[in-house]
Amino acid sequence: MKLIECKQHSAYFWLFLIVNPKLLIANQLSLIRKVILITGASSGIGAATALVLDAAGARVALVARTRQKLDALASRMHDPLIIEADLSEETNAREMVRKVVSQFGRIDVLINNAASIIVAKSDTVKQSDMLTAFRTNLLAPVAATQEAIFFMRSQGGGHIINIGSPGFMMGIPFYAPYVCSKAAFSAWTRTIQAEWAGTEIMVSEYFPGYIKTDSLPESRLGSIDQDFLMAETQNILARMFTKPKTPDDVARHITNLILKPKTLVYSDISVRIGAFISNFTEFRLNLARQLAKNGRRKKNLTVFSEKIN
Repeated sequence: MKLIECKQHSAYFWLFLIVNPKLLIANQLSLIRKVILITGASSGIGAATALVLDAAGARVALVARTRQKLDALASRMHDPLIIEADLSEETNAREMVRKVVSQFGRIDVLINNAASIIVAKSDTVKQSDMLTAFRTNLLAPVAATQEAIFFMRSQGGGHIINIGSPGFMMGIPFYAPYVCSKAAFSAWTRTIQAEWAGTEIMVSEYFPGYIKTDSLPESRLGSIDQDFLMAETQNILARMFTKPKTPDDVARHITNLILKPKTLVYSDISVRIGAFISNFTEFRLNLARQLAKNGRRKKNLTVFSEKIN
């Protein structure tokens, strides 16, 4: 079979093929000209995934709040559609889908990846922070999905990929807005998987685990780094479940998920095991307590913000 020519110049793409050589033909046939919308595309998982898919010949739409970062990413790609949008507003979440269809005539894959991450103590977290997290991490992908399936159904099918987080199963200290909204997002994903099973709409949930990126969360605890919950020395179980992956790892997984759709995918076996073991109360609490102690020690925090006289 003669392979269809496509834009296979990216190091990300070649690394993907080295790891998955049998997918070469499938990649060319399945991703050429496929229209893929990625939210949270300016950095981390979104940016790495955009580079892989663009190099494989897909038509990619990039969505994020920061135009400068999107332009920098687009300079490494083949004429992607750039959409600067704050997805905490429902109208923006719906409008981005319409812009993609207006530009390309269709939408094949929607990757709901954008996320608001706010770090704060649970006894002082603001309602506004919780609302921000829920607007971005739940309500925006709900609106985008509802808008996308209208076009997907009319064109004969489509694929929704929701980037979840297994952190809500463990209960990650100081990340209450994020893990609460991601728990709700997972519930939404699994609900539509049930409702739309057997239809032309495929819905996938991807659990990436802990990803090492250059994107820092919004912090109400002062300046923090991404590893502030990690200890310099941890027991073997803690090391196993907090070992970071890279955005490039996840980009390859998501590309594979587009090629071979599945209902649920974990980034690796440790995340799958962690999700299962989190059902055992003592294990879950022991690991999460240690993370909380690590964070308090590094930031010199008390358990509660005010003493009760």
